[in-house]
Amino acid sequence: MRLYILFVVSLGFLDLSHSYLMQIECHKNCKCKVRHSGRHEAVCSGRDLHYIPQFPDKIVSVIMSKTNLTYIDRNGFQNLTYIRLKEFTLNNNLVTFIHKNAFVNLAFLACLRIYKETHLEVNVIKVSVGNMKTTNLRSLYFQNNNWLLLPIDMFSGLIESQIRNLQIKGNSLPKLQCSTFSPLKKLQKLFLDKNEIEHIDLTGIPKDLVDLRLNENLLPKVPEWCTKNRRGISLVNKLETLDLSDNIIGDIRINAFLCLPNLRKLLLNRIPMKRIRSNIFVNLPILHSVELSKIGFPLQTIDGYAFNSSSLSHLCMDDANFHFNQDEFNTQTCFSLSPNLSFLNLNNNFFPKNEIKMQQLFSPLVRLKQLMMSSANLYILPKNVFPYLISLETLTLSSNRLTDWNDGSEIFGNMTSLRNLYLKDNFIKIVNKKTFPADVLNSLTVLDLSFNSFVCTCDQLWFTEWIKTTNVNLLSYPTLYQCRAPPALDGTLFQKYVNSSKECPPWNPIYTTVIILLLSAAVLAVIFAIIMKCQTNIKNYLYLWRINYNRRKGYLPLQDADDFEYHAFVVYCDADRHWVHHKFLKKLEQDEGMKLCIHHRDFEIGESITANINNYLEKSWKVVVILSNDFAKSEWCQWEVDVVQERRRRQGRDVFLLIMLKNIDSKHMTNQLRALLDSASSLKYHVGVGEELFWTAAVETLRKPLGHPPTALL
Repeated sequence: MRLYILFVVSLGFLDLSHSYLMQIECHKNCKCKVRHSGRHEAVCSGRDLHYIPQFPDKIVSVIMSKTNLTYIDRNGFQNLTYIRLKEFTLNNNLVTFIHKNAFVNLAFLACLRIYKETHLEVNVIKVSVGNMKTTNLRSLYFQNNNWLLLPIDMFSGLIESQIRNLQIKGNSLPKLQCSTFSPLKKLQKLFLDKNEIEHIDLTGIPKDLVDLRLNENLLPKVPEWCTKNRRGISLVNKLETLDLSDNIIGDIRINAFLCLPNLRKLLLNRIPMKRIRSNIFVNLPILHSVELSKIGFPLQTIDGYAFNSSSLSHLCMDDANFHFNQDEFNTQTCFSLSPNLSFLNLNNNFFPKNEIKMQQLFSPLVRLKQLMMSSANLYILPKNVFPYLISLETLTLSSNRLTDWNDGSEIFGNMTSLRNLYLKDNFIKIVNKKTFPADVLNSLTVLDLSFNSFVCTCDQLWFTEWIKTTNVNLLSYPTLYQCRAPPALDGTLFQKYVNSSKECPPWNPIYTTVIILLLSAAVLAVIFAIIMKCQTNIKNYLYLWRINYNRRKGYLPLQDADDFEYHAFVVYCDADRHWVHHKFLKKLEQDEGMKLCIHHRDFEIGESITANINNYLEKSWKVVVILSNDFAKSEWCQWEVDVVQERRRRQGRDVFLLIMLKNIDSKHMTNQLRALLDSASSLKYHVGVGEELFWTAAVETLRKPLGHPPTALL
């Protein structure tokens, strides 16, 4: 008996030794590694690999990528059954067939990914995946497989499954029936982005769905969330997150989000909706977050009470290029019904210089904790605006054009809740004790003043001493803080100046008197020089002022720009084509959202020039004539002016915008052109100083309503 036991123990020891010696190593075409999560993963690649090899025991995730796998028979995955495989990925192989029972024995599989298998038909996947009997399967990912349809019974074999996460991306599925997913009773996350979906019917969608991604498709409108036969009954009662970004949705009406009682996060980024209507979020009772980044290209209108939501806490509307400073925008109603807003991102928009309007815009946001207004074209900080934000903890004003201020108490007064202040990449030169109130400065945890234009002189003495003693985290100091003046210190690290010995004698009052006298003389000289040198800019400014004056006089508008296909018909000489196409069109069409008629681009081929001009003039609200010496030389261009002159005679001079791109020599100045210039004011294009004024006047002229009766000369 003892001999028998000894014999059995000996055999067991030999067997264990043999197993250790025969431990499977990672195949030469594979890399076996431990992921950050602690899981052991094998990644196999190479077109010389035409089968699935064996793997070490600890491997739980296998990725087969760019191999020569083609025909996977019933035993094709046999080597995967020797390990506790939980994740399996087929990525960009040459698979054309998978046996219907190939997945059957992968009992531990929790996640299956099939990417870029463009030779594998969707019906083959339907059968093989549908035969999986494992109860551990939780996630399916099908991406960039070039499917042209999704069978209605795609998941009929998985009716008993526990799948929670399904992602189908990168296909061409114009029409989608969500009853396809009805067998997946436990489904919670459904990602359908990048599928070129034009229409989706949500009937039959799993009831437990909490996250639906429909971004990067071709949906022209918001889908219907209510049942068809019983209005008010939700198809997705538990839905919490909805992504409709990067679709072609041009308008959203007030009832678009009915039957979404539990929606908390809504993403509408980069859709071409130019107008946010009133109360479109009012039917979402627990809405927490809305994202509207880069909406409208650009966004043109925000109706009153557009953000009416008592639950809304997080709003992103960055890169919308919206003009909060436009006359038609109501600053008093924008956020007046958003009492619980705590995060607001308004980067890359335009704000009013009028402090009253800024107060009206932000004063309702008493619970706001984080406000972002970077790249907002701010030249000065508004007074008595931020103090209304009594809960504000983080304020970001980076990448603006802010210069020094000495009234910090009116700008930041009583903002003792402020912890993080970002003023990076502005034009701040001097920081002194009046820049920030002492109590606000002491409450800060982080202050970012990097990439500013610091002057390293005795005027900076207070700031240099403060840096030495403060506990505030001066972000990116000393690396990104440099002197910009005086010239001798340009490029020097600000820290070097802080640590240097500085002799700053007391200020002599005589210096003040001398400086005032010198400055007065300099101002007079500058004014005289400006008048002499900048006659063009002054003329453009007066032109813009007269436009606004006539607008305030209250002329009744004739036809609006919306009644025409084009905002303006552009008459120009071929020699000036480069400026028109690369400067004028870029500014007015891309930046301002206008649509211009350009004969090189828009005229119909085969039609006569005269017919094209007449046809497209009728489609255009106004006429732009771009004058130059080359224009004056061209008889053809002057004939075109004669044709469009009839429009001016019928509708008045407001219908014309004359732009003097280049001066016309006296020898080329015809009676025809002189009469045109005498009958209407013109704008003179000027590069550099005054160019911004030119564009402002041009945009205002093109947006100005037509007078009634026809307006005389300005």
